Amino acid sequence: MSKNAQVSVFPSSVNSHQRGVGIVLEGESAEVIPRAVSQVLAVGGGSDLQPRLRAMFPGLRTVALCRAAALGWVQKPGENQAVVVLNDDSPVERWIAAGRHINAEFPIDRIVAMADLDQDKAAAIAADLGVGFYSPEVVERVHNKVEMRRRLRERGVDRLPYRDLTSAAEARDFFAEAGPPLIVKPSRGRASAGVTVVTEPAQLDAAYHRAATEHAPRVEPSSPIGERFVEGPEYSVECLSHRGHHYVFAVNEEFKDSVSKVEYGHVVPARIDAEIETALVAYVRECLTALGIEHGITHSELIFGPDGPVFLETHLRQAGDEIPHLIADATGLDMADFFLRQVAGEDIGTLPELIARRDRPQYTAAAAIRYLVPPAEGVLEGIDGWDGVAALPGVRAHAQSAEAGAALNGLESSYSRLGHVRVRAADPAAALQLLDKAFAAITVRVRPAA
Repeated sequence: MSKNAQVSVFPSSVNSHQRGVGIVLEGESAEVIPRAVSQVLAVGGGSDLQPRLRAMFPGLRTVALCRAAALGWVQKPGENQAVVVLNDDSPVERWIAAGRHINAEFPIDRIVAMADLDQDKAAAIAADLGVGFYSPEVVERVHNKVEMRRRLRERGVDRLPYRDLTSAAEARDFFAEAGPPLIVKPSRGRASAGVTVVTEPAQLDAAYHRAATEHAPRVEPSSPIGERFVEGPEYSVECLSHRGHHYVFAVNEEFKDSVSKVEYGHVVPARIDAEIETALVAYVRECLTALGIEHGITHSELIFGPDGPVFLETHLRQAGDEIPHLIADATGLDMADFFLRQVAGEDIGTLPELIARRDRPQYTAAAAIRYLVPPAEGVLEGIDGWDGVAALPGVRAHAQSAEAGAALNGLESSYSRLGHVRVRAADPAAALQLLDKAFAAITVRVRPAA
């Protein structure tokens, strides 16, 4: 191991267990290669999914590898064979060295990375060890929107005008060529941070600077990308891929601020007819296949424009914004359970729940979530009315995410939101009506900044 690896290992006692698994690598045939899975390397955080994996398969052993900033997202760390922590600025070579060190001590059969952060490191380790995960090329196509656009265009599934913007001057050139309107955003962004819809040339310098310098938690700044902005309703398609087929669990309708493009609500199922649903599902499957995604859980976002669906991005993880809870309430199924069964080596493609979703999603109810957004700039004094929200039948969860005294600067990113209410109802219209009633009970008190 490299002398620069700076690894801390904290062993714990976990019983051993072995499971059979079939692994298909990108670019290979769909022939199943039997492999024994007894130990999984979990890279990064992943919220509750790591302990859930161990709870579902008590004999399955895990090792956690993460950067220092993500250590708090490694839940129940003592259940791991070891927890290895690297400095946040560690280069990929140090991650590979750590992977080799871990593999020598605790032979790894499978790698998972259940959040965006450091999936590139997981892919590099997997390639070095010859262990199943996404290839570095697939992860780069997903994380880097410039590479995503290039790949989709090469495969003939995307014609959206775009450009890798290396300067504000290039942004102005692209605006003259393809705009208005354009959308300028970080090429590796998240949480809608640094996104600007540009309709006038005078906006370009500020939009470029914002995209190039925007900081969001656990995300480093990246070079901007410019894209032709397409007007239309926005959706996400939630898939679980297995041996190259993409099983669709839900089509989610998104509600976004027209200026910042920050999401402030979702409803499952989306309020669309069968023809639009079919078009969205088919196009997402085309794009996932073009990107080389053959297994695992994905969260893909699209616009349905005047000429049909436009692919915005995908993620090699489950959705955020409590969308997994919406899917569970609307379908009776937890996508993560099936994903974790796949990680543990089960042939989930034979399960009736997936077979039923081979062509389109299936629903038993509806669910929705809405976020509180700052009503004005200033200082948050408090939020009242939560008791009234909790008393409403059908409210599944509610929470306040900003404390009194927080500075309010408008809806700049998902981290600007103040709280949320999540509901379940018989159909989407009833779910949205229930949210209207819940929000009517809430008062946000703001005072001017000093």
